[in-house]
Amino acid sequence: MVRLLGVLLAVGVVVAAAVFRPRRPRTPLSVEGNLDGPGVYLFTAAGCDACDEARLVYREVLGESGFTERSWEEHSDLLARVGVADLPVGAVVGADGRQVASFVQVPKPPALRRAVRKMRV
Repeated sequence: MVRLLGVLLAVGVVVAAAVFRPRRPRTPLSVEGNLDGPGVYLFTAAGCDACDEARLVYREVLGESGFTERSWEEHSDLLARVGVADLPVGAVVGADGRQVASFVQVPKPPALRRAVRKMRV
C-alpha cells in the first residue's frame, strides 16, 4: 500500500511538472536591417543536434537553396546583433524587411510552410 501511494505521488509530481512548466519564451529577434533582405534564415552552431534536425526540416520544406543558414562559428557578431539567445532559431523575413515569423528549436513542417506563405503575400 505504501509503495502504491509512493508511485501515485511520483506520477502526480511528474504530471504536474509537465502541465505547469513554464513556457519557453520566444527569442525576440531584431532582424530589421540586420539581414541580407527578405528570405528564410536559420541560425545554427556546429555540434548542435537540434540544429541538424532543424536543417533537415528546412531542407524538406524549402529545398537545399530555399533558406540561408548562418552559423555561430562564422557569424557570431550577426547572431548577437540579431538577438539569438538559443539555437537553432529560424526567422522568416518578408519583402518589407519585417519579421513574419520566428521558430525556436525545430519547427514543424506545416508551421514553416505557413510562415513562408505569409512572407510571399
